[in-house]
Amino acid sequence: MAFLLRPDIGPGGIERTSTGSNQLSEPMRTQAVEAGLANMSRPSKTPYSLPSLEATEYAKEHGKFDQFHRLCYQALWEEGKDLEDFEVLKSIARECSLDWPELEDRLKTEYYRSEIMQQYLQGKQLGFQGIPGFIIGNNGFTGAAPYDLFRSAAQRASEWINGQRSADGGI
Repeated sequence: MAFLLRPDIGPGGIERTSTGSNQLSEPMRTQAVEAGLANMSRPSKTPYSLPSLEATEYAKEHGKFDQFHRLCYQALWEEGKDLEDFEVLKSIARECSLDWPELEDRLKTEYYRSEIMQQYLQGKQLGFQGIPGFIIGNNGFTGAAPYDLFRSAAQRASEWINGQRSADGGI
């Protein structure tokens, strides 16, 4: 689901105040390396994210969500590109074999805007205040987390589901 981490950021994004380094701080740096993202660094600005979220909805409709999402992530976090820039989105869309003229028209007409806002509001209603956000079983949590946390949450959810089935007579 789409989630606006910084709904206060409008077109043009916000330049980050320089701390002298774009390197990630701990524990995020270690978690990025563990996830295979050794080249991950902070972009020079926090982008206006609605265009990329809307483009992601288009990619979902065309069965290209995973590839499109991965390439957007790489463009922002490894290459420092601006995901508001239509040329960046055009390049990613073409790499995913998506119809750029159609996608561009949908971006310009805000075709997916209400869907994005509904997803964002649903996330807020579920209690999410950041990204990434996860729901496993009946537990929700936010933020980059180590793999062991996911495994533990999935195991607890599985045990809970199996316990419910036993209590319901195997239904």
